Amino acid sequence: MPATINLYLGFDPGGAGRPKDKGKFGWSICREVDGWLEPPDKTGLAKEAWDALNQVKDAIASWENDGSAYLLHAAGIDAPLFWNRTGKREIDNEEHLGARPIPIGALYGAAAVQGPLLAKHLNDTWPHLAITECYPKALELVLASTGEHQEDHQMLMRLTHGLNATSGKNHERDATLAAISAWAAIHQDTAKWRDLYRLEPNPINPFNLSVSYWMPIPR
Repeated sequence: MPATINLYLGFDPGGAGRPKDKGKFGWSICREVDGWLEPPDKTGLAKEAWDALNQVKDAIASWENDGSAYLLHAAGIDAPLFWNRTGKREIDNEEHLGARPIPIGALYGAAAVQGPLLAKHLNDTWPHLAITECYPKALELVLASTGEHQEDHQMLMRLTHGLNATSGKNHERDATLAAISAWAAIHQDTAKWRDLYRLEPNPINPFNLSVSYWMPIPR
């Protein structure tokens, strides 16, 4: 009987909001080996949340048909998954993120809508799946900035090799970075990472899903 392979998903809904970027909803599937994520088994571009979900399902089904056994653990989404009554979240600041955030009000409508919608699709399909928000740009900056995150940063470099922005694969790259937050949501190394969702007073969660926001701790 084949060993079960642990999978982590990442999604970047941000590209679908502009007419010129239609079909640039990035997704990524990474496997875990010896506790660390390996470079993506597959990445791709979708039109919107439903298309992204179905492309990921098709990829996993094709592997299962080959006799491999897979277990999905978590998904990271590069889009806001919750708000508060003012629309300005307490956790969206440099103290928590280690980088200047993109104001939620400035995000393209597709990102703000497609992120929670994707979370709902994922939860309906795999109810056990852990779902976390991610901010790839801040994640990358923090992991590169301090020695405490050296091993995690080395993993990031392995995962994103060949997915740099100049290659035209920036949406798949951000999706792969979101998979790192998904990995952190399962391992929960609270010495180096924290769940910002728990720090937000009275968050409003559109579908009342169990979500998180795992990000590396700035030093």
